Amino acid sequence: MPTLIYLTLEFVRLEDEDLMKINECFPSLQVLNLVGVGGLKDPKINLLHLKTCLWTASNAPVSLAIFAPKLVKLKLKCVKPKSLVLETPLLSDFHFSLEKANEVRLKEFQILKNLQLESSSLGSLIRKFCSGNTVKKLKVNSLKSAEPVKVTKFCLGTLLDIFPNVNSLTLCPRAWSEAETCFHKGGLESWSGMKKVKEFIAHLVVDDIDVTLPFIFSILNKCSNLSDMALLIHHEVDSSIASNLISRCTADHPRIRWRWGVWKEGAEDIWVSVGI
Repeated sequence: MPTLIYLTLEFVRLEDEDLMKINECFPSLQVLNLVGVGGLKDPKINLLHLKTCLWTASNAPVSLAIFAPKLVKLKLKCVKPKSLVLETPLLSDFHFSLEKANEVRLKEFQILKNLQLESSSLGSLIRKFCSGNTVKKLKVNSLKSAEPVKVTKFCLGTLLDIFPNVNSLTLCPRAWSEAETCFHKGGLESWSGMKKVKEFIAHLVVDDIDVTLPFIFSILNKCSNLSDMALLIHHEVDSSIASNLISRCTADHPRIRWRWGVWKEGAEDIWVSVGI
């Protein structure tokens, strides 16, 4: 079927040679969705015209590889392959969820604008991006590891060293927690690389307001162009603590447009104030 441009396979079993047949028999594919496809050990996607790809691996292949010179949008979720190779130079929108991998090779993305990263080794994964100068919108989260492993700690300073031109940054709960821990160990004290950030969105748990506020204020002081700060507070945080946090933030930094909300595991975020 040389003219087929759209293919979706859900919850089926494929061997590696079957995926190779897809590469050979559908050379004009522009959209490929592989959802819960099992049986693959060393799968390779090699499609010259592919523009959009969704791939959620149902098991743990030994390796994964994508060779797609025209790919623009990729959502890739995998567990812990030994190696992962992406040669997708025109990628613009990338959502990447990876528990861990021994080897990750990412060919330089020339026009990457929107990036979402999830990993139990987030600190290590962001270092795999040799250049993130084109990224404008960035969302990151640290996944809970199923097994205890020694990982490179995630720090906000390192993140924005690698992606220096981000203007919209979102930290999901565990990423915020790790970044806050890094800050209290001196992770932002001598660093001034946040001048491009205009919008900051954070999901946080407030155990001690006198611990959380210094981190927030440090971000605000270093983000000289920040205009929009959105904080989503965990639903189990005492309302008096949340109210105190809100009042102190708005009083100390009235120039910022503040937005407030509530987050809960497995549920949609709820916004209670859209800011002024």
